[in-house]
Amino acid sequence: MAKKTIKEKLSWNLDEILKAKDFEKLYKEIEKEMGQIEGWVKKLKPEMKEETFRGIMDFEEELGKKITRLEYMPYLWEQVDQKNQEAKKLKGRADDLGVRLAQKSRVISHWLIGKEMEGLKRLDDKNAKRLFATIPDLEYGLNYDRTAAKYTLKKDEEDIISHKDVNGANQLINLREIIETEFEFDLKIKGKKTKKIRTLSELLSLVHSPKKTERKAAYRAMLFKYWQNIDKFFLVYSAIVKDWDYEAKLRGYKSPITVRNFGNHVPDEAVETLLKVCRNNREIFQNYFKYKAKRLGMKRLERWDIYAPLEKKTKKINFEEAKELVLETFENFLPKFAKLAKRIFEDQHVDSHPSSVKRSGAFCATVMPEISPYIMLNHDNQMRDVFTMAHELGHGIHSLYAAHHRMGSQHANLPLSETASTFGEMVLFERIFSAEQNIDIKRSMLSEKMADSFASILRQNYFVIFEKRAHEAIQKGITAEELSEMWLSTLKEQFGNSVKIDKIFKYEWCVIPHIVNSPFYCYAYNFGELLSFALFARYKKEGKSFIAKIEKILAAGGSEDPDKILKKVGVDMRSEKFWQGSFEIIKEWQKELENLG
Repeated sequence: MAKKTIKEKLSWNLDEILKAKDFEKLYKEIEKEMGQIEGWVKKLKPEMKEETFRGIMDFEEELGKKITRLEYMPYLWEQVDQKNQEAKKLKGRADDLGVRLAQKSRVISHWLIGKEMEGLKRLDDKNAKRLFATIPDLEYGLNYDRTAAKYTLKKDEEDIISHKDVNGANQLINLREIIETEFEFDLKIKGKKTKKIRTLSELLSLVHSPKKTERKAAYRAMLFKYWQNIDKFFLVYSAIVKDWDYEAKLRGYKSPITVRNFGNHVPDEAVETLLKVCRNNREIFQNYFKYKAKRLGMKRLERWDIYAPLEKKTKKINFEEAKELVLETFENFLPKFAKLAKRIFEDQHVDSHPSSVKRSGAFCATVMPEISPYIMLNHDNQMRDVFTMAHELGHGIHSLYAAHHRMGSQHANLPLSETASTFGEMVLFERIFSAEQNIDIKRSMLSEKMADSFASILRQNYFVIFEKRAHEAIQKGITAEELSEMWLSTLKEQFGNSVKIDKIFKYEWCVIPHIVNSPFYCYAYNFGELLSFALFARYKKEGKSFIAKIEKILAAGGSEDPDKILKKVGVDMRSEKFWQGSFEIIKEWQKELENLG
């Protein structure tokens, strides 16, 4: 098996973005072209001709693509080799140049949103509407940006914030990642010799072990290491929170989470409704954990048991088998899905297996329309890795559907960003589950689906609930231990009396990178998951005719108002009834699981 794993391992080729040897050449080219910005600024007049406006936007698009290439190559390089000093050096240089470019082009972006700029006549609403309409692909985004003018500071202040982010907050995030990358975990399983685990991915794979001793040892090894470094993690998190909240207040946002909501094109009330409905439905998952405890012969689960497999009989699936299964499933659902997924593999844009220097987890990175997305996996021959592959390829497929757009409108906004990824997972699950004849494996699969839904929905929801509480508490003053107790209280609320929680889990907040890297981002997961459940239910009801509607959603990218796109398919993201409907699907899974015995 070891030899086969090495044989099937894929490493992505970043040369399509930029060859490392060409970094300096492109760097100088961007610097030179930045000198043309002043010439374009002189053309900024409300009454300018439409072709002049298109020329400005085309210039910004092409220069934007070049800086994107410069930034993405070392970023992706570093993700799979976090100790590579050359990658870190180039990433730092690219980030610095990106700040300089943002500074020089800020006159244009500020003028477009209607800000008063020295030496320029302000762009009024009438002319803005006229000019923006000449580029339909950017029209929605440009108009949305004008609504952001109220949150935009003066040019000099924005310049200061750009430097502060790159040299302050971003460096703290980098420091946190370095600390984590250097971790070595001591796995102490009762009756066995202590084993050194060198990657978090390897350690986390054990939390799904059928052996409680292994699950418990894995969690203890992980949380003990984070507890040892809690002062560092608390310092970083507190600084990020204070920085985020100060800037939110400075810009005039209603609350710290409003910053994220506005950037996601989601109204505050829709997010609050989502958080409320998810919180109110926590009992569904609590009932699942009670069922699981009974099935495993326990009075009550302990926290290290929640991902324990129900059955000893589970399937292992290597990377090539997983790839074939996913592509076949996509082919049966919609040939175009399979075609686009194959393109990503054929372009050598997948990095497949874990290593001691590679970041844990999985993601899909969309660089620009001309380049197929890059997908990072950490395949460990588990069935859940197959669904992860389907999920990340779904993101890639979404990007390729929208590749006819300009770079600024290719990315779907948050309400739609998880559509293809979760939809792909659902199609794959249904195929595997319906074809499986073994009751024990079916029970295991359904149990894992419930556990995954818990992780994607309720767990992510409580990350955000914790963040809202933490941001408020940190501003008032709080210790690392008090923050840890706050996290423990959120765990007790989400699990109720269904799971016993060891006190060591109060340090689990340290493990969550999203709350540091992207405050309040985590509701993207429960938002996307529940939305996709609803769309999948519509697909099951309407059949193949509904696929055309899904394709329209994917092809829209970020070129239209997501609220309007969803309303076309009968979705109101502000409605409690809509979100509750998705939970009915989860209830049916739990009911079917109980019927299996």
